[in-house]
Amino acid sequence: MAWLGHVMPMEGKRIPKRVLEWKPTGRRNRGRPRKRWIVDIKEDIQIMGIRGWRKLCKERREWKKISEKTKTHSGL
Repeated sequence: MAWLGHVMPMEGKRIPKRVLEWKPTGRRNRGRPRKRWIVDIKEDIQIMGIRGWRKLCKERREWKKISEKTKTHSGL
C-alpha cells in the first residue's frame, strides 16, 4: 500500500508508473490467469472500505494514515 501511494502521483512516463499500469498482451498458458498486483491491492482497498483511493494517493498524509491502518487490519 505504501508503494502504491508512492507510485500513483508519478508522471506517466516514469518506469514504475508504466509497470503499474501495464497490461500484458499475447497468449497465456491454460488455466486460471495469474492475479496482477494492482488487482490484489484493489481487493484490499475494497475490504477496508476506502472510496476515492486514486485521489487519496496524491494526498501524502491521508495515504500514510491508510497504509498504517492496513498494517493492523486483521482481514488482509
